[in-house]
Amino acid sequence: MKKFKVLTILLFALIVSSTSLAQQVANVETKTFKSRYFSFDREVLIYTPENYNEATQSEYDVIYVFDAQARSFFDLVHALLHYNVQEQNDQNFIVVGVVSPFMPEIEYHRNNDFLPIPEYTTLSTPYYGKSNEFKKFIKEELMPYINTHYQTSGHTLAIGHSLGASFALDVLVTDELFDDYIAISPNFAWDKERFARGFMQYDFNNKKPRYIYLSMANESEMTGWPTEWRLAWRKVKKFVETSQLPQYVQIKISEFPALEHNKTILPALLEALSDYVKYRQSPIISDSTLYPVHIELSGASLRGDVYITGSQSSLCNWNPQGVKMKQLNDSTYSIDLQLQLPVDFKFTQGSWENQIWIENGNAGNQRISLPSKTTKYYKTF
Repeated sequence: MKKFKVLTILLFALIVSSTSLAQQVANVETKTFKSRYFSFDREVLIYTPENYNEATQSEYDVIYVFDAQARSFFDLVHALLHYNVQEQNDQNFIVVGVVSPFMPEIEYHRNNDFLPIPEYTTLSTPYYGKSNEFKKFIKEELMPYINTHYQTSGHTLAIGHSLGASFALDVLVTDELFDDYIAISPNFAWDKERFARGFMQYDFNNKKPRYIYLSMANESEMTGWPTEWRLAWRKVKKFVETSQLPQYVQIKISEFPALEHNKTILPALLEALSDYVKYRQSPIISDSTLYPVHIELSGASLRGDVYITGSQSSLCNWNPQGVKMKQLNDSTYSIDLQLQLPVDFKFTQGSWENQIWIENGNAGNQRISLPSKTTKYYKTF
């Protein structure tokens, strides 16, 4: 009987531990969309990070990955974000993988999604011409769904490889759907350098801050790739290197001449995501508007004075003895501020040794990005 009791206790502890772990693990779900722009259903993969369900007071940047029918490409993005590109895993993202189907019975595959109707060339293949419909699906159906069903910050990044990269940059030029872009080995030569011309003619002035990563593998060298591919890339590279771009626009160029077209994905992603995470750790403020912010912090362990400090002068620029919060009762503190967005902040009891950790928010900095989400109710452990 005693042995049975011990086993029962151990089993109960295991179940509790497993349940707690299950609440914290990352998750990938598959969503099927019935789009009004296509005769077939569209599949999307949606990754949410660890503690997403618990961090109810946090919002997340959304990364859209094209060519997610190559599941390893989609998985590589969120795996690198979690394990490799951050010294401390305190910045999390929602990753949305957009699948392009292969349906030979109706002559449809990824090129239909990524290519518009050509203006200068005649193609024998039927696989092109639906990129405008694909853009509408993303803008009018997919993005609104993600923004209404998930805790999004309003900030987006697009990632593509090859024609997926070309499409992402074309979306920048035609629709400005995303804030930032990672384009790995984009085809700038198609339709007499149509994507190259569009990118070089785009007006980067008087726009919001952007991060753009452009890379090329051995297509940039004397290999089996068409000369047109290499020449178009060199034009874009020269444009980036010689243009006087605004300070708030960051364009990074990388080349991997020893690697083939597909084998460049891993090193390019590792470099680009590492750079991007640093870029997003200190977001550039382009709006001088001050927004009313109301923040409350509660927890039975709170005692004495509580301070909020953060990334703006009105939050004492990360001085741990920042702005004193008003004590409402034995366990709740509050503050009302006028802040520019986005803003990062933390809570302390006067020093970094006495930093207050948040139970229902991401580890590390807390961030407010959207004017519509400026009221926060945080809890301590």
